Amino acid sequence: MPLTYFTVTQPAVQDIQTNDEGGNSPEVHNISALVTFTPSEHEVQSTVLDSTVLLRPIQGRIVNGVLCAIDGTAGIKLVANTSALGTLTKPLTYRVEYSKVQFDGGERAMHSFTFTAPSSATTVDLNTVVRTSVE
Repeated sequence: MPLTYFTVTQPAVQDIQTNDEGGNSPEVHNISALVTFTPSEHEVQSTVLDSTVLLRPIQGRIVNGVLCAIDGTAGIKLVANTSALGTLTKPLTYRVEYSKVQFDGGERAMHSFTFTAPSSATTVDLNTVVRTSVE
């Protein structure tokens, strides 16, 4: 049984700002940022794969408001929490950290969070996933 991957998407990341020149009408702008996904497990001994699996942080970016892989492909592939990883002491989670967030004419911030990895090859939308606080 090989490793299973799921796709993480974030199809719209925007800021809303009031433009004094437009009669105080709100304007919607797409943002840009770097996004790092850090797994809660860093080293797993898998008897199923007869292998030691090192799970490393994966980086993507938000380009024109859409989460993309570094090569520009929409979405990020991450390792799913399947039996190929063996028995974990806690469910596999990913910490999502945003950096170099650009909008409203400068560098801004977005809150980090964690989410639980699914156990199948599915799609997780970061705009709707259940988020937990970063510990």
